[in-house]
Parts: sequence; C-alpha cells; structure tokens
Amino acid sequence: MLTTSASELLAVDWLGVPSTGSLVVFLLGWGAGWVGFLRAKSLPQLPSTERNRPAAPDARATVSVIVPCRNEADNLQHLLPSLHAALQPTDEVIIVDDDSTDGTAAIAAGFTDRNVQVLPAGSLPAGWAGKSHACWIGAQHASREVLLFVDADVRVAPGAVDDIAALAAQHTQAVVSAMPYHRTVGVIERLSMLFNTVSAMVASVVSTREPRRVAYGPFVAVHRDAYLRVGGHAHQHVRGAVVEDLALARVMPRAVAVLAREQQVEYRMYPLGMRQLVEGWTKNTAIGANSVPRWSAALIIVWVVSLCGGPLTSVWCYVLSAAQVAVMSRRVGNFGVVSAMLYPLHAIVFVTIALRSVARSVLVGRVAWRGRTIATR
Repeated sequence: MLTTSASELLAVDWLGVPSTGSLVVFLLGWGAGWVGFLRAKSLPQLPSTERNRPAAPDARATVSVIVPCRNEADNLQHLLPSLHAALQPTDEVIIVDDDSTDGTAAIAAGFTDRNVQVLPAGSLPAGWAGKSHACWIGAQHASREVLLFVDADVRVAPGAVDDIAALAAQHTQAVVSAMPYHRTVGVIERLSMLFNTVSAMVASVVSTREPRRVAYGPFVAVHRDAYLRVGGHAHQHVRGAVVEDLALARVMPRAVAVLAREQQVEYRMYPLGMRQLVEGWTKNTAIGANSVPRWSAALIIVWVVSLCGGPLTSVWCYVLSAAQVAVMSRRVGNFGVVSAMLYPLHAIVFVTIALRSVARSVLVGRVAWRGRTIATR
C-alpha cells in the first residue's frame, strides 16, 4: 500500500492551485494593499525654473527651519550642508540642542555663518516629551512665515524646501508633511521595509470629516500663525505625546500628508543596528495606530493578513505578494528585489515588533527612546 507523508501533502498543496475560498480571501487583502498604495500622493515638485530663486526672495513665503536634536552630531554634518543648498537668503535655521552629550551643539555652531542659530532646550519640564519641547523652543524663536520642522537624519535636495513651502501655501490652515524616502545602507536597516510601506499607506484614504489625521514627523511644515493659534507643540495633547507628529495633526484644523520622492527628501533611519530599530518602531507602531484613519487602518490590516497567510496557502500567492512588495517598497526606499522576495521574514519582524509595541504601550505603560523613558498612558 502506498502512503503519503504529511510533508508531501503540504508540498503538493502549496505548489498546486489554492482553493477558491483561500484565493478569494488572499485577493481581497492583496487588492486592499494596492488601493492603499495607489492612493498615496507624492510631494509635488516645482519646475526647475521656479525653484530656489535668490533674485526673487519674495517668490515664496520665508521659512524657519527648526531642527530638534538629541545626540545628532553625525547627522548634522550631512543635514546642514544640504539645507544650505535648499534655502533662500531670507530663510533661517534654528538648531535646538536637547541635552546632547555627543558634541551636537559644537557641530551646529560650526555652521553659524550660514544663518544658523543654536539654542539649548534646557531642562525638560514635567509632562513634556523631549522632541515636542525642543520643537516648541525653536518655534518661539522663529520669525519667518512658515515653520519647517526637520529631523536631523533627513537630507534635502535643492528645491525641496520650495516644494513643501509651495504645498503649505495651498493649505494655510493645515499641517503639511512629507514622508522622506528611506535611504538604507545595512541589512538590518532594510528590516524597516514593511514599516515604511505601511507608513506610506496610512494617509492614503482620508476624508475631510475624518477626525484621525496624519502627519509625517521628519519633515513637517505649518504656517506660523496657524500653528501658534492652536498652541502648536505646547498644546496639552501634543506636549507629552510619544508620537508628536500625529498628535499635532489632530489638533490642527487640517492635515495634508504626502510622500517625498527619491533625491527630493530622504532620511536614513536606525543606522546603529537592531536595538535602535526595535526601539524606534516600538515607539511608533501601536501608539500611532490610534491615529490612523479608519479606512486606511482597515486596508492595512487586511493587506498584512494577506502577506502573512498567502505564502502558507500557495506558491502563487507568494509570487503575487513578492511582486507587489517589490513595486511598493521601491517607492518608499531603496529596498531591492531580494528584500521583496524575503518579505515573509519582514512580515514576521513587523508583526513581532507591533505586538511588542502593544505590550509596552498598554501593559507596561512606557517605551524607551534615546536614553529616555516615555510614558504611554
């Protein structure tokens, strides 16, 4: 009598055509991913003839660039020269040193000939998160029409500040932000692939009545008057927020969130390895989920389910998802074909960190970031 082992049965099933029910469930999630991805908008680029025109300083609103820094000496050496090439003579840069111990202030001071101010954040008041406090200190000293909050790990191309200022001019009562393109270097950094892809989808489906608004914290612009009118980072719901960009978006009248293009606005996240990556995405994932627009959240959940369940159903589901991830991930970072083919590993990392984030934020009540403990409830 011929016998068939369980492993042989699984191999035949996986290589064969999936059942109708399994295929329908998978395609629903796969299609939801495309809906969320294709609806995400990009940061418009001005024609080259309209960018960075020193001869016409009134061509756009003046900009105060505010950079909150905590131990960012290495990043500032790359950010400040890129900003210098992107700003007009009437703009200003304000570096707020949030109790750094790595020489951040000294590095920033080396650029003071380029219209750069360096301010100490001072001691952190009770009830405040470090980044919100540094942003508020910078905003209080800013004198230009548009405030542009930029993380130190961001790099901007010539014209990028003009691009975000032009978008802010169309939405004077909104917080306007662009998610930078993720320039990865090491293998560990590439484990951010699904986090970046999901982040790109969170603002793709939103209505004007949606109370859950989204902003991308590394590159945020807002008109100074509108910002101060609501209280900005000093607002009671923003000052202590773990994810301050989403909190700011919810207190502003409107929020416009888009994706930056490659070589327009870029950043390099978590270059220090796995511990930094886990801490960073733990801080952002489950806590930020409460601010994701409901329809976007629904699309993301069913898409992640298709990523986790599809490969177990059929090799054909794996191929479809790998091709989809390859297309999506190229829009948000320099993630290659190999990363896309290894997406089941990325899905495991994504789900594991998301569960860790839930446990830390709900059960423990605090998360760690940059040597500080931040309360989540």
